[in-house]
Amino acid sequence: MESRRLTRPLRENPYFTFLIWSFPEDPEYELIGKPVPPKDSEKVTGRAIYTSDVKLPGMLYAKWLTSPYAHARAKHIDISAVKEIPGVVDVLVYGDPDLLSPRHPEGLGTGMNPLCPDWAFVLPSEAVFEGQPVAVAICAETPEICERALKLVKVEWEELPFVLDRDEALKPDAPITQLFRNQKDNIVRETPMTGGETKYVQGNIEEGFKEADRIIEFEIKCGVNVPAGVEPFHSIAWLHDGYLDLWIPHQLPQGMMLAVWPAAAVAGVPMNRVRVHQAYKGATFGGITFIGNGAIPTILATLFSKRTGRPVKVLADWTNFSGIVCEEEGRYTIKVGFKNDGTITAVQILSNGTYGYAGLTIPGSKKLPRATAIKNIYCESVYPYVNKPPAVCYKHGTQETIPFAEIFNRVAAELGMDPTEVALKNDGCYGRPMHPDMDEVKREQGFPVRDSLRECIEAGKRAIGWDEKWHPPGAKRLPNGRYHGIGFAWTKEWRAGPEVPAKHYACIFFKYDGTVVIKGQRSFVGVSEPTTYCQVFAEEAGLRYEDVSFDNEFLEAPMMTPGGSGGLQWNSAIMKELGVKAKQKILEVAAKHLKKTPQELDVKNSVVFEKANPQNRVQVRDLIRRYYYEFHAGIWADGWDYVKGTEETRRPPFTDVSLPSHFKKVYFWGRQAAFLEVEVDPETGEVDIKNLVIVNDVGKTINPHGVANQQIGGVYMGLGRAWTEEIVYDPLTGVKLNDDLSQYGVLTMGDIFPIHCIAVETRLGYGAYGNFGIGENPSCLVRTVLRAAIYNAIGKWINEDPITPDKILKALGKA
Repeated sequence: MESRRLTRPLRENPYFTFLIWSFPEDPEYELIGKPVPPKDSEKVTGRAIYTSDVKLPGMLYAKWLTSPYAHARAKHIDISAVKEIPGVVDVLVYGDPDLLSPRHPEGLGTGMNPLCPDWAFVLPSEAVFEGQPVAVAICAETPEICERALKLVKVEWEELPFVLDRDEALKPDAPITQLFRNQKDNIVRETPMTGGETKYVQGNIEEGFKEADRIIEFEIKCGVNVPAGVEPFHSIAWLHDGYLDLWIPHQLPQGMMLAVWPAAAVAGVPMNRVRVHQAYKGATFGGITFIGNGAIPTILATLFSKRTGRPVKVLADWTNFSGIVCEEEGRYTIKVGFKNDGTITAVQILSNGTYGYAGLTIPGSKKLPRATAIKNIYCESVYPYVNKPPAVCYKHGTQETIPFAEIFNRVAAELGMDPTEVALKNDGCYGRPMHPDMDEVKREQGFPVRDSLRECIEAGKRAIGWDEKWHPPGAKRLPNGRYHGIGFAWTKEWRAGPEVPAKHYACIFFKYDGTVVIKGQRSFVGVSEPTTYCQVFAEEAGLRYEDVSFDNEFLEAPMMTPGGSGGLQWNSAIMKELGVKAKQKILEVAAKHLKKTPQELDVKNSVVFEKANPQNRVQVRDLIRRYYYEFHAGIWADGWDYVKGTEETRRPPFTDVSLPSHFKKVYFWGRQAAFLEVEVDPETGEVDIKNLVIVNDVGKTINPHGVANQQIGGVYMGLGRAWTEEIVYDPLTGVKLNDDLSQYGVLTMGDIFPIHCIAVETRLGYGAYGNFGIGENPSCLVRTVLRAAIYNAIGKWINEDPITPDKILKALGKA
């Protein structure tokens, strides 16, 4: 361990530790990688403003009717009693002229097109899942009046056949689950994000199986879970004086166009008269922001504001529970061929997973090719429509990581090998081994020759005591009668470089008192955005961190979105460029003032000084006051000069983008690893989590608090999805039976267990400072490690998630 530099920058306790793992030769910074006072502390004080907190003069409230059935059509609607209620201002009913659309008989909607899975109608007559907004919406003076009025709406329902099971939905004689699509079966065909593809092929799968010494086949089945966020979907619209003001709890500025464009069209205003206000977000986690469902509140609020002339807030009882479901539900049938030394020669993955927006991922098609030396891979999926809410990504990548992690653990189990050794043996990229092939590419592209997976495994093993604790499956019984188990899982970091070569911007303005404001459009989703951006800018500009602030509502400068763990990779480059340009401007002006050349000067802690004579200095504040005309114009940046490459350039509309000459082909070298120690009670099937280690190669830590928070939050989300969380449906009615936090098994503070977080710094990412994204990663990885730990404990594989006590007892022959 002498060659490692280990730092613990955060306050720790028995349930939480955080370690940064780097090398002595790695660069040190004044602010980057250091804990600093947060710029968004109002969240923990209760002063942060969320969309639900916004109150405008004369504001009305609106709510919609939700379907009580899994599949039904509203045949007749009677609202006569509603009109008599004092305080009801307006009512929208299916068929209203303001809801009509030439695109589809079901009326106004939003998404890519009405045939795509992401499409949602505002108030349709057909409900295709229980809880769907349908047929009627009420606008009134108070939320309570809305609720009272909805109870008086009389609907004559035509109940329609429904299908919940994905395999059943694919049968030729299955009832049609979504009639408005006018299909003769339930197969998803409109998949624009994949170009319609449902298959991925690399190499020759048959030859790969012929080369194998052994072949195994197994199946994993995943149930339904939900984000379980407490923030409901809602939106505010105010059409006044020719402008449309919107408050949308949305994490993607560009993705908001699913809501903003239709809202502007409904309002009849051009886009340059739309103002989008960015309040704090409380439970987005990704997916809902990509699909039409997330735009319904905005469109409905705009309609009511146009009709009433007042601001309108749409409040949804339709929450994270009833509006969306997970992306990984489905069945994964996996076949693996491998040599007796653990080298994997072929992998075949067949699945019937969900589509939603996440249908852009064919399970197994992205992580396996990009993170292994496996030459022969075949992945094929068929996506069925069922009568459940649309499936979306949240803490994305789970349907990729589940088959990925299982492959290496199953091969290790068959061979009686340490799974960490099987992982290292198959590590690579695009079918080429990490050593020596990828080492040579790293040298060619100017990266450090570091071994990310080996470092992650080494750090994780040391933290959990793997070499002392790992044992053959089912071989260790503790004095308390429980089985001891320890598991390992790994995969790549979710984002090696920014996803696509889009144009993102930010700008800065110097203020007369020497402070600086960074301006851009960026949603605050709880990942310490203002803190991190100010750290990078202040570091490069030589300014004091406390002199820099961030304004996230500058619509004319859309920054990289937080989706897919790619936000910081591009935005750190933008902040770095802004800092470099700001420093250059400061030194140019100071050179005239101090009668030196810019090269003879430097700036630190908001003081410009002569390098050879530091006493010859001037405060940046005084410089700006004296020469303000030199500073007031502002500085813009797009970050392209500080990004080394983007992952995709083939997806429209990026196919014709002219790339800078310094852009490299992106390879995926960053890795992550999880280690979990459990005890399993053979009499009850209960699992006791004793210790969890999560290791992420972040490339370079910018904000330690931000990294640790993403690791801890991801651990709890991932483990809950594997262990305790599942939506239960009544098979007779298709209605959810545990549609709230009191009955849904989300982990709470009462389930706390020790978590050891480690950030490895290899600088192998294509973003500024070599950083990788981290937001998506821990959840999807920890989602997979529980199965490995329980197998090590009891010697039996549990092939259905969540892994509940009854399934463990069944595997032990006790149920």
